[in-house]
This record gives sequence, structure tokens and C-alpha cells, in this order.
Amino acid sequence: MIRAGNVSSVNPQNGTVRVAFPDNSNMLSGELPVMISKSKWAKTAEMPSVGDPVLCLFLSNGIQNGFCLGSFYNDLETPPPESDSKRGVFFEDGSYAFYDRQTGSMHVKATNGLIIEGNVTVNGTLTYGGGGS
Repeated sequence: MIRAGNVSSVNPQNGTVRVAFPDNSNMLSGELPVMISKSKWAKTAEMPSVGDPVLCLFLSNGIQNGFCLGSFYNDLETPPPESDSKRGVFFEDGSYAFYDRQTGSMHVKATNGLIIEGNVTVNGTLTYGGGGS
């Protein structure tokens, strides 16, 4: 059975969520594992937030056992602007990291600063703009 609902709680340590279903008196699911793209050598941190709309797949024995397949866009949660040519992450504070396939360029904006740990090598022209110390 496939159902759409809203995340009611998140357990990031276990990678699970509980989901409320507004079409069924906000009945709550059991702890549902969240589907991710990788789980071995390249783990991702992509847990939905409380209130996010999600799609769930359940086993045949009710809504206690199943999986949270992920979130989706709707009237309240819309895609980022111009997302057809950009692949990346866009945050609520205005920060982002994305690749623009039309220009072939990578863009990073860190609203409150950028921290790089490790050595940095620049192969190409480095253009510096703005103030600094």
C-alpha cells in the first residue's frame, strides 16, 4: 500500500521517521526507515524534517511496517527557482551548492561563511573579489 502523509517525528540516529496521515484522522505510522541513495562508502544525510510531505510504502500488514520513500513538492513546498538546469542543495537561509549544466559551472554560497578543512589546490585562474582580512 502506498500513502502520502506528513512527517510527525524524526529519529536521525536510526534513520527513521513517523508519519501522520491527514486523510485518516492523522493516524501515525510506526518508525519507518527513510530511503537514501547510499548506505555504504558514501553515506548521505538527507532526513526529512517534521512537517515535510512524504510518500510511504507499506507491507501488507498495516502502516506499522514499511518505508518512507522520500519527500515531494506540492503547493506549499515548491522546487528551487530554475531547477531544470541546476542540480544541488538549496537551503532556507539562502546558502546553496549547485552545478549549472547550462554553463558547466559549480556555484557555492555560504551565508555565514565557508570552512574548508585540508589542503587547497587551485588549477586555473583565481579571481578574488570583495573585502578581506
